Amino acid sequence: MGIKRVLIFGRSLSLAGIGACLKREKGLNVAFIDPQDTEALQCLAEVNPDVILFDLGDPPNDLDLRLLRKQPDLLLIGVDPSSDEVLFLKGQSSRVVSADELRKLIANHTGDKLVKKRV
Repeated sequence: MGIKRVLIFGRSLSLAGIGACLKREKGLNVAFIDPQDTEALQCLAEVNPDVILFDLGDPPNDLDLRLLRKQPDLLLIGVDPSSDEVLFLKGQSSRVVSADELRKLIANHTGDKLVKKRV
């Protein structure tokens, strides 16, 4: 298991504290990007993170489904400091060419697309 690249995408005090704690962990390379920075998207591409943490109270517009489609293994973690909850989003796709295949995909869905845990 290699070093995981973690990107803290935001300016909140909560994210800064989480990032500081994660920086002390072995096996994690933690970087910070201010979404207001004009070069934020370029920095995001340069870091090429495995995980992006952001504040759910102030979700960045640049973290959307396009990013998950480009990097299906990317894990987005939204942190809500007001409720101590965390939202995990992971890109996963399937090729569906018929309504029957779509029905099977829905029927086999396990419900683990959204996991909330207390921090």
